Amino acid sequence: MYEYKYVECSMGGIFTGDNHQELINEYAKQGWRFVQIVPLYYTMEGRAKNFEIIFEREV
Repeated sequence: MYEYKYVECSMGGIFTGDNHQELINEYAKQGWRFVQIVPLYYTMEGRAKNFEIIFEREV
């Protein structure tokens, strides 16, 4: 059986960078395995703005 964790992250903007790589590395150190990234919100231009990162680990 697996448990899942859903973490929202931003892809950043003009003045801010994205943080998805740091989040994936941080959760991997805690025993979570990266599963998928799902786009949540889009800009008016159609670019994905926020994502949900899905992690799993065996229980």
